[in-house]
Amino acid sequence: MKGHWMTQESPTPAENSRKRSGYGRAWQRSTATMLVVIAFVAGIGFDRLVLVGTTAWSAQRITDLEDLDEFTVLQETYELIREYYVLSDDIPDEELIWGAARGMVDALGDEGHSVFRDPAEAEQYRQSRSGSYVGIGITVDVTVNPPLVIMPYQNSPAFEAGIQQGDAILAVDGAPASEFANMETFTDLIGGEEGTDVEIELRHEGEVESYTVTITRARIDLDPVSWAMLPDGILWVRIQAFQEGASEGLKQALEAGIDQGASGVILDLRANPGGLETELIAVASQFSPDGTVLYQNQDADGNVEETTVRGDNGLWLDGPLVILIDENSASASEVVSSGAQDNERATLIGQTTFGTGTVVRAHDISDGSIVSIGFELWLTPDGHVIWHRGVSPDIAVAMEPGSQISLPYMFENNVVTQDQMASAQDSQLLAAIDDITSQIAGEG
Repeated sequence: MKGHWMTQESPTPAENSRKRSGYGRAWQRSTATMLVVIAFVAGIGFDRLVLVGTTAWSAQRITDLEDLDEFTVLQETYELIREYYVLSDDIPDEELIWGAARGMVDALGDEGHSVFRDPAEAEQYRQSRSGSYVGIGITVDVTVNPPLVIMPYQNSPAFEAGIQQGDAILAVDGAPASEFANMETFTDLIGGEEGTDVEIELRHEGEVESYTVTITRARIDLDPVSWAMLPDGILWVRIQAFQEGASEGLKQALEAGIDQGASGVILDLRANPGGLETELIAVASQFSPDGTVLYQNQDADGNVEETTVRGDNGLWLDGPLVILIDENSASASEVVSSGAQDNERATLIGQTTFGTGTVVRAHDISDGSIVSIGFELWLTPDGHVIWHRGVSPDIAVAMEPGSQISLPYMFENNVVTQDQMASAQDSQLLAAIDDITSQIAGEG
C-alpha cells in the first residue's frame, strides 16, 4: 500500500486528515509504492491530509455512469470473466467490483495518495490512525522483487529480532518472493492476528547468506518521537511520523535539550511518511515565529490559501537548525522541511523527498470501503509545487550502499558519545553535525 495522513477539525461530523508511506536509502525512483507491514493484514501506512466523510451518491450520477458508452467495456469484461475464466466460481462479485474501483482510482496517476480501500483495508486504515498496530513493525518497499525493508519501528518485534534497513525479504512462511508477481500480495502474508507467529527469511544488504527469524505478531504502540544529545551540545530529534503526540514529544525533547544547554538542533524527518495536519502545524510552530507562512493549498480552480504560525510559543525560534530528509520523507515532512527552507529557517540535508503533493479527501462508501481522492495541491510558502517533484536539499548527501542510518533510540540514556559518533556510518547525520557546528562557530 501507500499512505500518509493528517487530520484537522471539521464543522461537520466528518474528520479531516491527509496521507502516504515508507523509508528507503539510496533507492531512487520518481514514483514508488510503499507498504507498511504493521496492521492486521499488513498494509497500513500514514495518510497525508485526508478529509474523512460520507459520500452520498445520487441516483442521477449512477444513471450518468451507466449511460456512458465506455461503461459497456466494464460490463463486457465482467461477462467474459463469468463466462470463460476457469476459476470464476472462486471469485465473488464484490472482489471484481473492488478491483474495478481500485483500477479507476489508480488511473488518476496520483500515486500513493488517491487510493481505493476495500472494507478490510479500510478497517486497517482506520486502526492505523490511532497509532496502535498489530503486526511485526516494519515498512517495506514493494516496488522491487524481493521487497526491501525500509525501516523497523522502535521497540517492535522486527527491531528486536534484528531486522535491518535494506534487508531483502526472501520468503514468508516458506512462500518465496520469487513466485509472486504482486509484491503487495506477498507481503500481505506477514500480517496476521496478535499472538500468532510468522517465519521470515531475509538477507542483509550486501551479504550473500540469508537468515531466518520467527516473529510473534504483537500490538505495537508507536512512539512518534525519539531524541538524543550529540557531542558539543547538539540536540538530535527524530519524528517517526506526525501522528498524535508528535508535537508534544518534540516539545519535551526541546525542553530536555535546552535544559542540557543545547546549542543547535537536528530535526530528523528521514523516512517520515506524514501525519496529522494539527501536528504538522504544531511542530513547525516550534521553529518559526508568529505570522510565518508554513504552506499553501491550491484547489482545482487555482484558489490558494495560506496556513501561518499563530503566536510566538515555539521553543527554538532562533537557534541553529538542520533538517534531515530523504527520498522517503513525504507529506507532512515535506511540508515542514520546505516551509523551513523557503523561510530560510533551516538547512536541509540529505536527498530529494518523495513528492507527495496532493491533499486527499477520504470518503466512506456504503459497503465500508474508503475512496481517497486528491482535491488540492500542496504548495511551499514561495508557491513551489511538491507533487511529483519533492523537496530538494540544500546540501545533497546520499547514504553509502550497505550503511545504516542512525536512530536516537539506539543509544542509551539519550546520549551519543564521541566514540559512538566517530564509528557512525550515517553520512547524512555527520553532515548535519558539521553544518550545525559551522553555524554555531559563525555565531560565536
